[in-house]
Order: sequence, then C-alpha cells, then structure tokens
Amino acid sequence: METWPVAPQCQKLFAELLPTHDICPLPAFDRCGNLIPPLKYETKLRGAIVEAHFAFVHHYIKKHKHHIFLPIIHRFNVLKGPPALPTSPFKHIRIGASKGKQRAY
Repeated sequence: METWPVAPQCQKLFAELLPTHDICPLPAFDRCGNLIPPLKYETKLRGAIVEAHFAFVHHYIKKHKHHIFLPIIHRFNVLKGPPALPTSPFKHIRIGASKGKQRAY
C-alpha cells in the first residue's frame, strides 16, 4: 500500500491511515466487465451511474441490547459512464434574444 499512487491532496491523510488501517481498493468494473485500475477510478467513476454489490453484517451487543448493521461493499459495476467533458468553452454558442446565434465570449 505504501507504493500506491495517491493524489497530492490525499497524501498526508493516506500516510496517517497506513499504520492503523488495512486499505484495499474496491474492485470496479466498466460496462464490458473489464476491471478498472485504481489509477483510473476518478476519471471513470466520477459522475458515472454504478451498481454497488454489498452485504450487510449484523452485530448484536448483548450488554447494551444494541443492534449494529454495517454495509460492506464488494464491488462496483458501471451502468452508465460519466458524462463527456465539454470541449473548449469558446466553442459553445449562446442563443440570445437577438437575431441569429452569438458566440459565448
């Protein structure tokens, strides 16, 4: 885990978690069933519609008469990919009240 690539803004927190947590990436699969590498999670999953496979674990604390339910996620399947990124903002055309179309800039 120490050699995993981590976004610069997350490196400090990741280093703090290493000694106390067992960190495992969740398997994520694209629409064709191919495994998405963790390095591509942000680009392939942000804004995507996914199906999450998970199980609930139940613990009963007898002493306190308390029930605890924990969801454990097993995998993600992409159902619909993220929306396409816009092209150059200078290519967008604004339709105004005046005649014809005008450029947005």
